[in-house]
Amino acid sequence: MLIYDLVSFCDEEYKKNDCFPCTAKTICEGNCGEHCKECLDDIHYHVHQYRDEYDCERLLDYYVCRYSYKYCSEMIYALRQMDLSSYPYFHILSLGCGGAPDLMAFEYMDYEQPISYIGVDKNEYWGKIHNYIENNFREGRAQLRNNIDVLTYFESHELHKCNVIVLQYVISFFYDIVGRSGMRKWFLQLAENIVRNKPKNSPLLIIINDADSINTGRDAFPLFVEEIERVGLTVSSELRRRFKEHNYYAGSIRHRSNQNIFESTIPSRFVYDYCVAKSCESAQLILEVI
Repeated sequence: MLIYDLVSFCDEEYKKNDCFPCTAKTICEGNCGEHCKECLDDIHYHVHQYRDEYDCERLLDYYVCRYSYKYCSEMIYALRQMDLSSYPYFHILSLGCGGAPDLMAFEYMDYEQPISYIGVDKNEYWGKIHNYIENNFREGRAQLRNNIDVLTYFESHELHKCNVIVLQYVISFFYDIVGRSGMRKWFLQLAENIVRNKPKNSPLLIIINDADSINTGRDAFPLFVEEIERVGLTVSSELRRRFKEHNYYAGSIRHRSNQNIFESTIPSRFVYDYCVAKSCESAQLILEVI
């Protein structure tokens, strides 16, 4: 499976390579080999003391090893909420795709339908990992682009016949930059230039999976529904799901389990070397558009 192949590849890359020149502000001092966890936490908690972006190839090797199991698990839980038998195929658009854990989740589900996947991300440091995914995904076709700013790209570009859209841990990142009004503007672009162009012979599935924490965009999720309806389409199903008992996601229903689906197969040293999460924690909005 892709998840095992990619994590193994990134583990080997991480162990054999030194850190690339980077822009970490104080932690590196020319050699930040032991501090990838600190850099990632600094970005994810919006502290920005050490690092503002994922601008290190070795950092992304660590990222894949640390988060792929968790993020893929969260997507599997989301997919299990839906009966997708009416979909003739899966033409997936992943916005801010990173290491493509959503693609791994579709592969894990072992659907009968064929899969084609377009993943877009602004960060050029994903290039090596994206090339590996394209060359090693065997259950369909995967195309990944790492030079596209998805926050602005769909102001002037359209995509047709996509029937799955995934936004995984991208809203919290953008919300920190553009706020609520900027998110509404972006959702309108997506509604007009992607959702409205959905195939006529298929519903369209939208999965938002993101951090369940305060001030990171949970209240912006419903704005996407409003903008989809504004362009004349119907949201036939809207599910709000979460994993944590104490949460920041109004109106959500808690998944029965928060266990990392891959926990029993994660190498024991990974938990120590990469601080792999054993539980899922996200908030999810799952939509179907007809």
